[in-house]
Amino acid sequence: MTMNQKEIDQLILQIPQIDDAFDELYSQTKTSVFAYIMSIIKNYDDSTDILQEVYVKLYLAARNYQSQRKPLAWIYTIARNECYLHLRRQNLTHEYQDHLYCPPETDMNTKMILEYLFESLNDQEREVIIMHSLWGLKHYEIADLLGIPIATSLSSYHRGMKKMKKKIGEMKDE
Repeated sequence: MTMNQKEIDQLILQIPQIDDAFDELYSQTKTSVFAYIMSIIKNYDDSTDILQEVYVKLYLAARNYQSQRKPLAWIYTIARNECYLHLRRQNLTHEYQDHLYCPPETDMNTKMILEYLFESLNDQEREVIIMHSLWGLKHYEIADLLGIPIATSLSSYHRGMKKMKKKIGEMKDE
């Protein structure tokens, strides 16, 4: 049985007073929230951990929740924020030869080429290009994650891409 938005809204409102409301909300929404998390993280174990974090945060935030027409969007916002927090932490804790973090499925040749091209970039340009080109994040998401204006994300991306194209041209000339 799939719940409608109004039923989800009512369950969230009931969480602080009724113990079973949270369990019911979890059982009715966990599959779609997990699928959403997997679409961003693309790793089962990490997605499972993030799902737990999302519902802990949801439970804690339920006492301040204000009724809304699309409560599932509120849950997805919590999930999205947890995913990006996870990606940011992962980016800070994974280290490669020159601190280049690529998705696990990136082959060695691609990593070597990227490492060579990224030598000409500053840290912000490198980070924005990785987040946009390799992770598939939108510039407004990158701006939010890095705490920078969208225009800065866009200009860092374009400036960095221009530098890499120039370096590719130099490679061809050699």
